[in-house]
Amino acid sequence: MAQSAGVCRFDLGGSEPSRLGCLLLFFALAVAGSAAEPVTFYPDWFPGPQFAGFYVAADRGFFREAGLEVAFVPFKFGAKTNEAIAASSVCALGSIEGYIFLQQRAAGPDLRALAAVLQESPAGFMSLTATGIASVRDFSGKRIGVHKFADPLYHWFLHRAGMSETAATLVPVGNDLGLLTRGEVQAMQGYAIEEFVRLQQMTGGQARFLSFRELGFDAYSEILYTTAPQHAQHHAALQAFLAATQRGWIHALAHPDDALAALRARLGTDFDEPYLRASLAALAPYVSGGGPPLAPMRPEKWRQMQAACVEMGFLAKAEPVENFLPPGPTSSPPP
Repeated sequence: MAQSAGVCRFDLGGSEPSRLGCLLLFFALAVAGSAAEPVTFYPDWFPGPQFAGFYVAADRGFFREAGLEVAFVPFKFGAKTNEAIAASSVCALGSIEGYIFLQQRAAGPDLRALAAVLQESPAGFMSLTATGIASVRDFSGKRIGVHKFADPLYHWFLHRAGMSETAATLVPVGNDLGLLTRGEVQAMQGYAIEEFVRLQQMTGGQARFLSFRELGFDAYSEILYTTAPQHAQHHAALQAFLAATQRGWIHALAHPDDALAALRARLGTDFDEPYLRASLAALAPYVSGGGPPLAPMRPEKWRQMQAACVEMGFLAKAEPVENFLPPGPTSSPPP
């Protein structure tokens, strides 16, 4: 476990469980008897399973043991999160989709990616098994539901499959799964951990999911990020937040009942145990990615994400990933 100036670094490069335990113990001892440091966290969506690890870290005192007092700011459409993080007088960070992080950084703010909660995007296209859709080429002659602002992704997938934009009919959609079950569209954009779980329940498992990764766009998702000044000023607190969050995710995946209890506390009457239990199970491989939660990000994957975003038109050009990936184990390739 590396140390610098008396502060543990967020080092998840090793495989030994003792690394994490040593790290967390160090933080706990270092802050014993001292006031907790305030941290403000801005989730990029409403309460749901994708934040279960954070909720468990809060409810079981993992943030507190790391010397932090974490405040969750409820998601609101149109909120200026980047500005709020930049203006914060205390440590602040948020979560964001990987390709949106690249877009927003290109627009001006000096944002830094700290870690990826999801090692692969859970986005993709859902269809009923009876349609026989198994690849983008099977979209031909069919009506395909696409989310707002995702047209470039859809057209990129068609182009990669050697298809013209007129080969299938794009239909703007939200999250009404009835469009699929009624046959108004034959495939529809959605998330494996949300809408697809519902669709599986509605159809008795007679549904299929084509992930963006299968279609050629392998992207990190739920990026934890902050601004460059925040990263410089609150480096130790951010590392403590990441370590406690990783601990929360490890516990949430190993003890889904505790994760469900944390979700129940935040969802109230919207709590749907069968759906949320299935959603947590679907979420697990995206969080772990075959390794520990919040595993080190690979620079090469970020380069591939940028190249794809340039082709889609989301970015004008790529930049060195070192500009936004902090140096050290957080962004180094896994061993």
